[in-house]
Amino acid sequence: MKNFDETSKAASAVLFRICEILALLVALFVLIYLLLGETSGSYVISVVANLSLLVSAVTPQSLIGIAIIFGLYLIWKNRG
Repeated sequence: MKNFDETSKAASAVLFRICEILALLVALFVLIYLLLGETSGSYVISVVANLSLLVSAVTPQSLIGIAIIFGLYLIWKNRG
């Protein structure tokens, strides 16, 4: 059981690092778009367009749902 705990912690750390890297990559694409504008390339423009669609699709109800899930996660994490 101890081996499983160590493995799951290691996998969680790796997945968290991957998410951090991908978030930084998206932020880099947004920065490139802000600096170069329409000449930044089709891929960067498509990433920014998808990000703007995602932001416009987020409703107050979904933000409340995310906040509740995050709060339950914090309660569950601090309980143990």
